[in-house]
Order: sequence, then structure tokens, then C-alpha cells
Amino acid sequence: MNQNQISSGDDMNFTGQPSDDLNQSKDTIPSLPTAVIKESSSGRDSLSSMNKINDLTKNFIEEYKQGILYQEKPVVSPIEVDELASKLAQAYEKLRRIVDWKEENLIRRTAIERILKRTLLSEISGIGQSSLNADKITGPLVLEMIRSGYFSNAQISKNKIPVAKQSLAKYIYILNNSPHARRVGKSKKQKFNIKEKVNFYNWILEIAACEIEEILAPAFKENALINYMTLSIYSKLKVIPQRLITDEEVLIQTYIAVHRSLYTLDAPIITYNLFKYRYARWFEDDPQFIKSFTQNINQIQEQIDADLEHKYGKEFFKICERLDAAYLIFGDVMKEVEDDPKQIEPKLMDKKNLSNTITKVYNRRLSTLKSRLYRSAVYSTLSIFVAGLTSLVIIEGPVAKLLADGFSWFAVFVDLAVPSSLMFILVVTIKPPKKENLERIKQEIYKIVYFNTESDEYEINLVGKRNKFLHTIFSIVSLIGGIIGAYAVFSIFRLAGIPWTSIYIDTIYVALVIFAATVIRHKSQELTIQESGGLLSMIIDFFYLPLARVGQWLSVKWKEYNIVSVFLTALVDTPFSVILGLIEDWRSFLRDRRSEIH
Repeated sequence: MNQNQISSGDDMNFTGQPSDDLNQSKDTIPSLPTAVIKESSSGRDSLSSMNKINDLTKNFIEEYKQGILYQEKPVVSPIEVDELASKLAQAYEKLRRIVDWKEENLIRRTAIERILKRTLLSEISGIGQSSLNADKITGPLVLEMIRSGYFSNAQISKNKIPVAKQSLAKYIYILNNSPHARRVGKSKKQKFNIKEKVNFYNWILEIAACEIEEILAPAFKENALINYMTLSIYSKLKVIPQRLITDEEVLIQTYIAVHRSLYTLDAPIITYNLFKYRYARWFEDDPQFIKSFTQNINQIQEQIDADLEHKYGKEFFKICERLDAAYLIFGDVMKEVEDDPKQIEPKLMDKKNLSNTITKVYNRRLSTLKSRLYRSAVYSTLSIFVAGLTSLVIIEGPVAKLLADGFSWFAVFVDLAVPSSLMFILVVTIKPPKKENLERIKQEIYKIVYFNTESDEYEINLVGKRNKFLHTIFSIVSLIGGIIGAYAVFSIFRLAGIPWTSIYIDTIYVALVIFAATVIRHKSQELTIQESGGLLSMIIDFFYLPLARVGQWLSVKWKEYNIVSVFLTALVDTPFSVILGLIEDWRSFLRDRRSEIH
């Protein structure tokens, strides 16, 4: 979509251009600084000393120090919750993590999102009256997040609640005043598809969850590293031909690709950060701007979606994916040297010291990689297992008994064991990086941190010659491999005597498992500068990559129709939250009574 097609109020800027007036009074993290780009790209070769830190690294260090200062700030008027209620809530959250499996760095935001959706359930579903009131929602939300263990006791200040309340009020204003909020009437223009409305509400609440999480726990260091990697790569990119894409599109696509490759961040967080880049005034207390923003929300959503689904986005991702290991390790190096902020630069300028630190943090991350992958595999497999078991008991079993011969115990075992075994096989075949990988990372970090007379250039050819005939042949071969893989799974279920009514459902579950395993396998490359797959990996990719693509599509639908998650949200979450609140109030009452006894 053309950015200039977005209409707005007379003095509102909805052209998609970045704003320079971000208000940082809320401890929110500034967006990508465009002013640094020109300085760094024009002056990056002005010095030749290999141990001289370049301008981009200096800017990154200053941004990183904001995170150090924030962590050192004392918490004023901390919020504390009851210990017993907290233990019960944390146990329940572990169960929720099995049902709603997410990457570990997305779990906290997902919990905020779930609480918001549960609180606003009647409004989203269009049933009954909803309490769209930020005053009533924010305080209990923060308490529930602390009680559930997503924030430590006494980590969050009470002063954060009014700020989060003000933030949430903006999103509630959109829910109440956007075109989707109109009631269905006689006019065709007023008749909105219910699914479209639900998707829009989900989109808004996901972004609101991102802003609330940032207010409660600003990720200064992580965002500083995202900005640093974006600007470093952007300053070295050579796009051919330039006429096909603007400089701003290059910057934004690099920014998006860094989010996806460095921390495996999802669409809501990327959207939120694009909000900060494009519409900084959204984060100010400006009722007129919020009103105009709401009026244009459909065009804004289209624009953000166009950014996320850009036709050349995958080309930028390939570059960032190849380099993300170096930036990830450098982020670990910064954590290692942050004890004395004044000594960060001197320590980085000492190349021998930097080399030793890189080796240390690399080996430490490598030693934990397998355990982290195993944990991801366990949670994702359990999520599919619980869904499969629920489907077996509620749907497959009764249907098979009615239309077929039912399940034998062996068939039940195969029905549940095959997806789990497949996940195990795909994870255990992951190979660690080669020995020379560490040296490659060191060399890449040196090029990133120091001034260089001969800087790398990352070329993206947007009209590269591609043999269409070979591409067609490879696509057909890949499709055949996928069909063979799907048929092999289908045959296993059939030989096990699983009723025909369930074989197709089980094959779908296998596709979901393969997609989850593919994500985990991708995560295993976080330390690898140059991917090198062996024969076994190639064979696995041949048979299962097409199924992984199917699983990816199904996972989107799974998010919408996960009946176990819906059941827990509607029938368990709300009463459980009320019970925990009563436990906390009762124990507080008992403490007050004990204090009266002298």
C-alpha cells in the first residue's frame, strides 16, 4: 500500500514517516534512531585503527547503559502479593504453558495478552456487556502478573499502575470507537464479519500487551541490541537495483528481519515497535492524535501488515539470520562487562580481553543450548499431546465408536506416541556448531565493533537471475517428498489399526509437531554463523519441510481454535483468578487480626 494514501486529521501525520518527538517520561524505550544512520554510514571508514570503537558501537553502549541505570533504580512503593496465592498461581501457569506453548521470551507478554482477552471476553465475542474500563482492569492485571511469577515480589512499583492504566485506556478507546465497534445495522456498510472483528480485537489487545509489558519492565538492553544490529547491517547493505525499494523500506525491512532473527520475536512485538517508529505521538497523552489515529486504524493496520509481509522481506531475513549469532554473543559480552559502566569501552578496546570474553560467553551459551532446546521440545510436544488426548476423548473416540470399530489400546498408544516420538527424533538429530564457528564469530564481532578500512558489504539482489525451469523442477520434487512423508505417516496410523475417522486428524497433528520441531531446529542455529547441514538433515528436510509449511498454516488456525485454551480461559481462568484473590484477601485479613493482638 502506498504510504501517502493514508488520510488523517488536518494536523495529524499518518504518512508513515518516523516522528522525532517521542516522550520518554514513561520509561519506554526509544525507537530506531534515524539520525545515527547518516553519521555512521558516512563516517564508518574515517579511522583505520582496528581497536578503535566505531560510532555505532558507542551509540549502542550509551543506549545499553540506560538499561543498567534502570536496573539500579530503587523500586518505590513496591507491590507485594501473598506467597501462598503466588505458589498456586505459578503452578497453574505451568499448566497453561503446556496448553499455550510459546517461545520463552514471549511467555510474559502472552500472559498479559491472555488476561486482557479474558477480561474483555464478552466485548470480543459480542455477548453481553463488557467492563471496558482501564481503571478496573489495570490494577488486578498487574497483581495477577506478579502473583503468577512473571514479576518478582516487590519488583514493580505502584507508580507503574497509573502509567499502564493510561496506556490501556488508549487501546480501549480504539475498541470502543473504531469502525469495528459499530453495531450490526440494516446498512451493508455496518455489517462487519464477526471473524474480522475478533481478529481486529485480538490485534489491538496483542499490541496493548506489548506496551504494558514495556511499561512494567522496559527491555532497554534487548532493544538497544536490536537497534544496533539494524543500523550496523543497514549501513553496509547494497540493494540492487535501488529503484525497486526506498531507503526507508530498506531500513524497516532490516529492522523487521532483526526482530525475527535475533530474538525470534513475533508479529505483535514487531508491530508495537513499528508503532513507535512511525507514530511516536501515539505514546503521548494527546487526545486529538488518539482520535485521529483511531479513525485511521484500518489504514494503519494495512500499512503495518504490508511491512510485515513485504515481498522482499525474506531477502533481508537471510542476511540477518546469517549474522545474528555474532550480535547475540556480543550481547552476552556486554552483560559480562556491565558491572562497571565506565569501563565498558576500555574493556572492549582491549582486543585480547574481548577475545577471551567472547570465548567464555560462547561456551556458556553452547553448554545451555541443548537444555533449552530440550525444554522447548518438551513443552511443545506436551501441548500437542494434551490437544491430541482431548481430541481423542471428546471427539475422535465417540465418532470412531459410532462410525467405525472404535480404538484398540494399541491404536491409542500409537495415536499418542507417534507425534511425540517424531518430535524427539527431529530434536535429537540437531548437531552442535563446528569448532571453527567460534573463530568466525570472533572475526565478525571485530568487524562489527571496531572501525575498519575495509568494511563488509551485504548485497541483496532483488532481480537476481533464477532458473525458472529448475525452480519448477525443485518445487515439484519437494512436493513429491512432502506427499511421500505424509503418506508414510498416514500408513503408520493405518497399520496400527487407528480408525479411518481419526487418521486424517492425526496426520494434521503430525504436521503441527513437525512445524514446532522445525522452529526448534531453527533456534538451534542461534550460534551458527554459517549453516552446514549434513546428509541426514537434507533427507529430513526433503520429506518434512513441505509438511512443516502445512503445519505453519495450521498453527495459525490452532491459535484461533485451540479448544483446550478456550475452555481454560472461559471456565477455569476467571474463577481461579477470583479464588486466588479471595485467598489473598483472607490471608491479609488474618494478618490484620493477628496484628491487633498485643
